[in-house]
Amino acid sequence: MRKEDILKQVVVQEYGEKKHPKLTESQLLLSPDLYEEVKSMYKELGGTLEKPPFRFGSWDIPTPEFILELDEENHFNRYRLQTLNSNIYQEIKGFPLDSYKQFCTQYESCCCKHGKYWKNDSSEKLFIKSNDNGCLNGTGSSRWRQRAFYDFLRDVTGLIKGIPVIRLSVYQTFKGKKVQEIIESKDKAMILDLVRTTVEEWM
Repeated sequence: MRKEDILKQVVVQEYGEKKHPKLTESQLLLSPDLYEEVKSMYKELGGTLEKPPFRFGSWDIPTPEFILELDEENHFNRYRLQTLNSNIYQEIKGFPLDSYKQFCTQYESCCCKHGKYWKNDSSEKLFIKSNDNGCLNGTGSSRWRQRAFYDFLRDVTGLIKGIPVIRLSVYQTFKGKKVQEIIESKDKAMILDLVRTTVEEWM
């Protein structure tokens, strides 16, 4: 069973589940400063379209009170670090910004190892063309750029819609154990303790 599925079982049982619509361009336009920040970040990440794309995938674990996103190895690299320099992260309560920046630097090699998706048709249309697989010099990976941008867009969604988008990294530690180990243990009591503590920090 995937780590996300293990975590989701515990979270949904405790907090319930509720679908949350994704951010639309018209909603973002109501916040001009954030809209400009999204446009700027898209271009900084090598976006090639006139307008930034908004069609990111489904939420990991949406509940009535918050959305929980589990960030695994693919989410930590130089492009995600680039997004974390945005001023929006000063506005998000509970975001472990320093830790996330460190993970992006420290574990980029793990992203190379686990990041099977270097490019696809979608990412090549939305961002500058990728280098050869695994070559981070020059243009690097369009799929990594796309994932970093969509993570950024999810965080912006939380600000616009007023619902916390809570992030939990597999590299974080809780009571002396890495989050990845806690989830993989399938210890429901320990996982619930982790989730409750994390939610309290963000809410």
